Amino acid sequence: GGRTLVSPAGWAFAIWGPIFLGELVFVSSQFRISNEDSIAPLLREISVPFTLAQTFQSLWCATFRPKYKKYNSFISAGFLTSVAYSLSKAHKIYSTSSPSSYSNLDYLTMFLPMGMHFGWTTAASLVNLNGSISSSEFDLSSAKIALVGHASAIGACILGVAVTLSRSAPVYGSVIAWALKACAAGMKKRLEKTVMKGGDGEYDGVKTQWWLCTIGAIANIGTALLVAGRQKS
Repeated sequence: GGRTLVSPAGWAFAIWGPIFLGELVFVSSQFRISNEDSIAPLLREISVPFTLAQTFQSLWCATFRPKYKKYNSFISAGFLTSVAYSLSKAHKIYSTSSPSSYSNLDYLTMFLPMGMHFGWTTAASLVNLNGSISSSEFDLSSAKIALVGHASAIGACILGVAVTLSRSAPVYGSVIAWALKACAAGMKKRLEKTVMKGGDGEYDGVKTQWWLCTIGAIANIGTALLVAGRQKS
């Protein structure tokens, strides 16, 4: 966690499992699809941004080496942001397409994991960015680091609600809520440690971050449930 205030609890990262297992199913399931299937044109359109996302994901993994510490850590954040941006393009293609172009099974096996991946990398990009900014190399004050953390929590909340509403994407909002709840859990643990150490100066920033993440999580899960309810009606 270090000094960054965008530090999710460890359980949050378990989401990588269903994301990659789901995308494995997505890639494998295309062997059963012929060029004449109604979903084929949609998959061809999605293939470019999806492939770019996986390429940037691999490059991001390659930055987990000592040479990408200090100032070079922004390269890692840049690759992860590129993953989220590429997935945003793929997500927009299927989320704004006609529902008749794919079945519920197609959605579950192909587009659900992609939506989860998009939501999680949006949040993870902010985690990476805050981790880089809070690096000791920049020698920033705790107040400035807290300000960046607060802005990130607010930005994630607004982006999550906006994308969920504009694209009718409850999965995206749910994943952003998951990430913000994990950050709130991380801040709660930090608060307990801060009180034990008597760090009054840090307490206010951590407490504010806990509130921002908690409110953001509630706003996003509420929006996701609202959109999901509209889709059923």
